[in-house]
Amino acid sequence: MLQKLRDQTESFGFKLLAGVIIFVLAIFGFGAFNLFLNPDPEIASVNGESITQNDLTSAAERERRRIAMQFGEQFDPSMLDSVRLQSMVLDQLISRALLQDAADELDIGVSQKRIDESVTGNPSFQVDGQFQADVYRRAVEGMLYTPKAFLEEMGELLALEQLQNGVTQTALLTDWELRQNARLLNQRRDLAYLPFTIEGFSSSVEVSEDEVALRYEENAADYETEETVDVAYVELSAEALINDDSITLSEDEIRGAYEAEATASLMGDRRRSRHILLQVGDDRSAEEAEAELVGLKDRLSTGADFAELAQEFSEDPGSATGGGELGLVGKGVFDPEFERVLWSLQEGEVSDPVRTEFGYHLIELNEIEVAEYPPFEDQRADVELRLRRDQAAGLFIDRLRELDNLAFEQPNSLDGISQELGLAAQNTLGVSRNAGDGIFANVAVRDAVFAGDVIDKGFNTAAVEMTDTRAVVARVMKRHAPEPIPMSEVGDDIRAEIVAERARALAEESHLAALARVRAGESVSVVANDYSLRWEAFSLASRSQPDVPATVLEAAFALARPGDGAKSVGQSTLEAAGNAVITVTRIVDGDLALMAETEIESLRDGLNSRAGNLDFGAFYATLESAASVSRPE
Repeated sequence: MLQKLRDQTESFGFKLLAGVIIFVLAIFGFGAFNLFLNPDPEIASVNGESITQNDLTSAAERERRRIAMQFGEQFDPSMLDSVRLQSMVLDQLISRALLQDAADELDIGVSQKRIDESVTGNPSFQVDGQFQADVYRRAVEGMLYTPKAFLEEMGELLALEQLQNGVTQTALLTDWELRQNARLLNQRRDLAYLPFTIEGFSSSVEVSEDEVALRYEENAADYETEETVDVAYVELSAEALINDDSITLSEDEIRGAYEAEATASLMGDRRRSRHILLQVGDDRSAEEAEAELVGLKDRLSTGADFAELAQEFSEDPGSATGGGELGLVGKGVFDPEFERVLWSLQEGEVSDPVRTEFGYHLIELNEIEVAEYPPFEDQRADVELRLRRDQAAGLFIDRLRELDNLAFEQPNSLDGISQELGLAAQNTLGVSRNAGDGIFANVAVRDAVFAGDVIDKGFNTAAVEMTDTRAVVARVMKRHAPEPIPMSEVGDDIRAEIVAERARALAEESHLAALARVRAGESVSVVANDYSLRWEAFSLASRSQPDVPATVLEAAFALARPGDGAKSVGQSTLEAAGNAVITVTRIVDGDLALMAETEIESLRDGLNSRAGNLDFGAFYATLESAASVSRPE
């Protein structure tokens, strides 16, 4: 690889490029690079608001991380199509922008208390049922948010949820609609079906030995073993580097890390508080809000009750009715200025008026819950392990670079890699393009083994990253070409294959002929006898009849109501590989009056939910049709 770089740097093209760069820097200085940097490009826009490349990239990365967390160790990056992922995420961003515009236009928002409760009540941010600020911070940072940005995100999502609920939960269901749906959904039908299955016609198919032999000869390539390889490999992992000799930790470093964690934990102490909020707008200036709160604080100093004043004066709809109660929460939840003041108060103290983006607040601190951090002796081993893991993660990146270089520079052996990096070579036998054990269950690793010069010339693979902390370099030791499978081993399978093909053709032909005869009015029993089949009949079957195939039920309940003494005739596929002729001879409508109250309520809830979803779909379609949306073709 180094020689290749040297060769490229000696080329005319490289020298020309270097000359151009030197000239530009000499004339314009290093600021010249700004001439070539474009601002964050717009990917799409909704009603004039841009969705930029950075917006899309960040959202797509969050979605990728969410999927990776969902699959855990089983996550295979190759299973994600980045183009499709970005397309899906862009659709989500556009939809959200449309709904956000509607929420803004309708002046829909949520209180800070509601946002705080949604965060503190989230089990993902709790330990033993209690909110933990450090857990919260780590989680939101892992999702590429700052705590403040995450709270803003939660506020927007809760507002959109409120918008959706406002549409879906106001759907109107009349008594007539309830009766009509009960009539249809609880309808019962006398039905019968005549099955034409592959299994039912297989017994009438005969296949000779010559036919089996001919199929075997004509399709010889289908009856071969899969190509496999025996593979040697070395694996690099961050976990294995935890005890690497290059990682050294002094007692002072371990104690320092412990003390930093202890300090961070103290930041997780929680406060219970109340507040009174006065909003600022056309009806009240900032000065007036501040003066009103000063007056309320004076009343508190003369014995007034904070909760009563909050119920009377606070303009935070989420907390006013509860006396301004904000619950027991840690840092990183409230507005930064609100939080700064709250954490400066003593228990029982009331603040001066505090300005935030929501207005002016009067804050009362009611309780401080102090976190007790375990002693150093109890935490030392865990702290050291965390420090080693952190250093091992950085060391892994350096070793991964070395691993990739060595694999390229010494392509014909793993010995150099083993000696340089101390990685033991291991062997796995019988890896195919489609299957493998252990690390070779990973698609990306198998693809690398069967690629180009690796399988044809025996070169090392490049370093394949299985996860962010595991990588492998492999090479093919022995290649096993496909071999013919003796006909004695596959003869029965070939025979079964031919039987199934012919039985399917017979079943389909017979089914169409029988369907035509029944539709023409011929006796159903005569038709069944001609094919040595039996009708499966059900009296007053429901839409969820457990002993009738779902496809038959769907087709039977789609048939028109038969006239007196007549029958409706139809057809359907069968789950067991075949088709059926269907008849319906009687229909009994459902009756709301015969349903139990619990059944009626369940039906009402289901219909309300369906109507709400349809209303919301129509609402969104209206937003979409009225909006100005531009997106890439």
